Amino acid sequence: MISSDRGLSPRVAAKRHLLCHTALIGLLASGLPAQAQDEAGVVELMPIVVQNKLAYSGAIDGYLAPATETGVKSGVPLAEVPQSITVVTSTELEARAPRQVEDSIAYVAGVLPSTWGTDDRYDQFSIRGFDMGPYALYRDGLPQKALSFSGFTVDPYMIERVDVLRGPAGVLYGSNDAGGMVNLVTKRPVFDSLGETRLSYDSNGTGSVGFDWSDVLSPDGAVAGRITGLVRDGETEVDRSENDRSFLSASLTWAPTDDTALTILGHVQRDSLTPLTITPVNGEDIDPSWGRVPGDYAYRQSDYNFFETEQETIGWELTHSFTPELTLNQRLRYADQSTDYAQLDFGSAQADGLHYYAFHNEERARTLGIDTNLSWTRGFGAAENTLTAGVDYQHSRYRVAQKLDYSEYIVPYDDPEFDFPVSDPIDGSTTRTTYVEKGLYLQDHIDFGQGTTVTAGLRHSWFETKAEDLDNDTEDSQDNSATTGMIGLTHDFANGLTPYASYTEGFIQNVGTTLEGDVLDPSESTQWELGLRYAPTADLILSAALFDLRKTNVKEYDTRDTTWSSFLQAGEVRSRGLELEARGRLSARLQGTASYTYLDTEITKSVMRDDPDAGTVDIRGNENNFAPNHQLSLWLDYDASALLPGLSLGGGLRSVSSYYATQENGRRTSGYTLADLAVSYEVSDFSIDLGVTNLFDEDYYSMCYDDYGCTRGEGRIVTLSLQRSF
Repeated sequence: MISSDRGLSPRVAAKRHLLCHTALIGLLASGLPAQAQDEAGVVELMPIVVQNKLAYSGAIDGYLAPATETGVKSGVPLAEVPQSITVVTSTELEARAPRQVEDSIAYVAGVLPSTWGTDDRYDQFSIRGFDMGPYALYRDGLPQKALSFSGFTVDPYMIERVDVLRGPAGVLYGSNDAGGMVNLVTKRPVFDSLGETRLSYDSNGTGSVGFDWSDVLSPDGAVAGRITGLVRDGETEVDRSENDRSFLSASLTWAPTDDTALTILGHVQRDSLTPLTITPVNGEDIDPSWGRVPGDYAYRQSDYNFFETEQETIGWELTHSFTPELTLNQRLRYADQSTDYAQLDFGSAQADGLHYYAFHNEERARTLGIDTNLSWTRGFGAAENTLTAGVDYQHSRYRVAQKLDYSEYIVPYDDPEFDFPVSDPIDGSTTRTTYVEKGLYLQDHIDFGQGTTVTAGLRHSWFETKAEDLDNDTEDSQDNSATTGMIGLTHDFANGLTPYASYTEGFIQNVGTTLEGDVLDPSESTQWELGLRYAPTADLILSAALFDLRKTNVKEYDTRDTTWSSFLQAGEVRSRGLELEARGRLSARLQGTASYTYLDTEITKSVMRDDPDAGTVDIRGNENNFAPNHQLSLWLDYDASALLPGLSLGGGLRSVSSYYATQENGRRTSGYTLADLAVSYEVSDFSIDLGVTNLFDEDYYSMCYDDYGCTRGEGRIVTLSLQRSF
């Protein structure tokens, strides 16, 4: 049955949905000791602060989240965020069962997932035409960005929801790239009994067992805990590959009163995965007169290759209301990852064969993030004003011991096998990089009470990078500061229409050097955006956004450096586009998401640079890399219980037009269309799930580099799972 909220304004409907959602959580917990009923039948709900937090971090029934803290830190209905934002809910994650975080956002408007193909080292994606990959990831509002090859990856089974904020977000989150940010929300305790076990096996020979459990732990109902774990063992479609993971995530919430809640979050994780492989293409990277490689060459690799990590994180979230108007929020997380990575990497195709070189990295990366703010809410007549003032701090350090001497191994065209021994390189280097960022920010959200809201913010950040050569006892450092602002307006017309307009700014400290050894300058970004949201019901939102996004001092790999450790800065990139998205419930039995993205990107300023083969290169007028002109996606989830009780069917299509992988625009990566399928059958406490990704086994490339090679997209994978709830 369609919700009775039809006809309400988006803001009112969303708030009603939010209140109903949090009240339902409390009512579901009525059987627990802390939620005892008195003789009059009055239910004692869990503390109010926990109810509010669960609305922004807990499970969502359906494809539409009613509210978010990602776009406005004080927390508002989705319609009041004056910037494009999408929430991938727990319902969608459960239906599609993504293998990596990049898969979880594959159906989001403006997002191009898996930009570097089948790459298990970390998550790769672009947003609004900017390849951001693992450098735009946050978890629970704190940065979780890759440091060298340490990606701090998270398994989707650990995640409750994913918030994708598109466009610069410098005011709230400090250093962050132009396209936007992806905030992963970790599963945390619920004040209810929850439990499941899951077994799965896929067509690549990978099996896994997982469990998720939460319950109230104290007689007074003030403490709840949750444990989530997974063990996976197997391989990918690449020969001699590994696809092994084990993690244990634990959390504890203590809510002694309606005004205070403390949640402690921690996890340990061990991975043995497969590195990225780039393969030359016959007739393009390999001259036909030299020879050719077989069709399955892209799936071959050396026994020398491995990628192993050990990761631990610990942190907390604290919320305390001093008065109904004044609330303190603090988030902290410490993360530590050790990475052991070796690869026989492709260098070039030449007449005598394919040339490879070996490298071996041993890394240790540690990060500490703290964000503390005070939110003060005050009514002024019909208006309500919420002012959030905060300070945040980031500290990251990573040490890289690399063995690399460019000794070459040649794979002949008439015997393209990796059946030869590979030795660790003799030469090496040891470096240590430290990054520190401190910021002060203000955000004010005013609801004028007549459907109009204004959100404005301002931040000043100080950030510094120190790069040390530990072998030669030398160091380079760079100190910078940046001031960013934002302002946005939304208006609810009370007929389901809510237009908005915004201006936002951002910046990012570019870590790295040029081939000549010069430290990179920061990049800055600005965006103008006009949007319209239409909520015909409380369970469905249709949205449209027009934007003009610009980034200066753009960082790009210098292809003259075969170690991929040097960069260029290409000046300014402009991205303009249109995004259309629909999310929610279409009928009592049908729900899902659909999106269309149009991008027009251009390099409007460039660095004139010398190329050893082409001479002086000017890339002004070129398109940005990983910026397809058109993207279309559709995922539908149908409750087929009328045909067979307990049956549900899901399916999706994603179509991506061609795009360039480099700013030189020397070679297009062909477009592709992929189909996915999900079938679920529930009976009693059991569920049997069949998932198929790339249903028609489309053979496609995710990335093709100029005169170098391509990475293949993932082929068809069929997964069968058995789940029991208790």
